Amino acid sequence: MYNNIKNILKENNIKFEEYDHEPILSFEKAKEVKERLQYSGVESKSLFTKGKSGSYYIFVTIEGKKLDSKVVKKIVGENVSICPGEELIQITKCIPGCISPFGYEESISLIIDEDIFNHGKIIFSPGVAEKTFIVTSNGFKEILNIINNKTYKYIED
Repeated sequence: MYNNIKNILKENNIKFEEYDHEPILSFEKAKEVKERLQYSGVESKSLFTKGKSGSYYIFVTIEGKKLDSKVVKKIVGENVSICPGEELIQITKCIPGCISPFGYEESISLIIDEDIFNHGKIIFSPGVAEKTFIVTSNGFKEILNIINNKTYKYIED
């Protein structure tokens, strides 16, 4: 996953920052590392979900926001639930707590909270706990236009 994400960024000339650090598996640890390494941006949150049909979705938002299942059902047309850890690892090749907002096979759709674009920089995991990537919100928009995953806009009522 890490190499795939890095390749997407490099091959498409999308500027990014990369940081190496001890494993981050919580937002508390992320805040501590962010302060120590002095980087800036909003922490993204990516949740791996599965619809009743068996379809997979990555819900991408910012730290502190929750997935509203009624809004998601209206957007994708089915109920979704958070995938168990074993299924997450098998399908995404990521560990729980390190879900990337992109870099997946085309069958996995993305549900993007539009609020993420209200921030200058977006901090995310490239699928491994010891690395952090940062892109601008415009860079993230470029990524979404480049990748072939179906993308849904998540806008709360």
